[in-house]
Amino acid sequence: MSCTVLVGLFPGLWPGAVRAGEEAQLEASILRVKPAVVLISSEVGADVAVNCGTGPVHHVTPEPIYETGSGFILHPDGFIATNGHVVERFYEMNEQRLAKEFMAAAVALACGPALAMVPEGARKERLRAIAADPVNRGKVRLRKELHVHLSTGKVYSADVKAYSPAIKPETPPTGQTASQGGKPEAERSGQDVAILKIEERDLPTVRLAANTAALKLGEQLFVLGYPGVVLNHDFLSRKSQLEASVTVGRVSGFKIDINDRRVIQTDAAITWGNSGGPAFNLAGEVIGVATFISTTFEGDQAIQGFNFLIPAESVHTFCSKVGLTPNPNTPLMTEWAAGVAAYFQGEYRKSLAHLDAAERLMPGFPDIQRLRADVRMKVDKSPRFMRRGKTVGLGIGVALIGVLAVLSLRTVMRNRARSGPAAIRRVGAEEIRRRLEAEAGVTLIDARHGAAFDEAPVQAAGAVRYDIDRPDIPAFQVQVKPDGEVIAYCD
Repeated sequence: MSCTVLVGLFPGLWPGAVRAGEEAQLEASILRVKPAVVLISSEVGADVAVNCGTGPVHHVTPEPIYETGSGFILHPDGFIATNGHVVERFYEMNEQRLAKEFMAAAVALACGPALAMVPEGARKERLRAIAADPVNRGKVRLRKELHVHLSTGKVYSADVKAYSPAIKPETPPTGQTASQGGKPEAERSGQDVAILKIEERDLPTVRLAANTAALKLGEQLFVLGYPGVVLNHDFLSRKSQLEASVTVGRVSGFKIDINDRRVIQTDAAITWGNSGGPAFNLAGEVIGVATFISTTFEGDQAIQGFNFLIPAESVHTFCSKVGLTPNPNTPLMTEWAAGVAAYFQGEYRKSLAHLDAAERLMPGFPDIQRLRADVRMKVDKSPRFMRRGKTVGLGIGVALIGVLAVLSLRTVMRNRARSGPAAIRRVGAEEIRRRLEAEAGVTLIDARHGAAFDEAPVQAAGAVRYDIDRPDIPAFQVQVKPDGEVIAYCD
């Protein structure tokens, strides 16, 4: 059944309700996926024995090379996606070049103090000569580590299972991927994807979008990761260091890189350390991976608003290379997602049961702990008899609002009927279709009961959803143009 309602019944309220609904949806989506976003760190260090020419041999440990990036868990058994360039120094370690760099640093530490009084130019030349002396050749012992950090504080050693480096305009494609535990095979470079593995089970996971062909310009997205400017901020405590940061933006373009591969442009803020972090649509699906940013000509400052994502399809490709099928449906994520959904529906006791179960499965996630504390406070403050009667109370409240709305509507219609034809009538589906195609300023409201809505094979695109079984007052507030119409259809 369809009915047409004239406009102007609830002026000024509809845009605010839409914004509130979008913000709640965004917040819920962020909460659901955040536990599965991880910090990735790589460290390359060295122990060096230095002969300065006189005196004893010095054993020096120069400052290691430490790099961080972001990633996300694809499978509860510890498979993680990130950028290739996040693990590049660890995976493609040029031992000869790195040994030379560490020897120079070690010579400066061991031999530099004795040459403090020598003029700058002569001192540098002497240090270079010591580093190049054959007596110091082969005296560098390199070590490398790759770690994945969960927001719980747990740290795991990681192995690289599949790999392709970032785009390198000055070099030909020579990337590598790992095959079934054997020797790496040659692959095309520039895809900037890596699949890592840690030894753990029942981890939180994200859902990888099947494809990104349906993405639209202006579509909202959000990016989670560990930007270095936040990770290493002097004014921030280390207590929250392992919690990912979120930035929000929109799809701002579809581009082709120099290797003729598709990339997604976004205005969401991304900087060093975000690399490898997932970009999500509002449904909580990974649509892309933060890969490269825009910088000044000097390359030392990021220019925000012009950043790029690798499409989810590239991650699927690398998963297939190692025989991995992403699995977002895990016991932990099932409980966590149900707890988040119940929270935003105001069903706090139900939410608490799911959040308690999620905490038992893998304790320590800050987001789960914070939401549990908030829900527990709401449950404790609400008397038991009020909690039992909440749904009934909301139903009665909505019914009263509905009665008042109908009475107001009748009054408006009577007043308008005096000067013109009746403005409330039933219309058929074909007439609705014609009005929508003619862009006649029609606003659709789907007021069917939950079961009827869920089982319907066809849903009207762009309709405002209002489920009487789960009443939400803001959804009842609409604003249309003075010459427009509101068409509500129900069961």
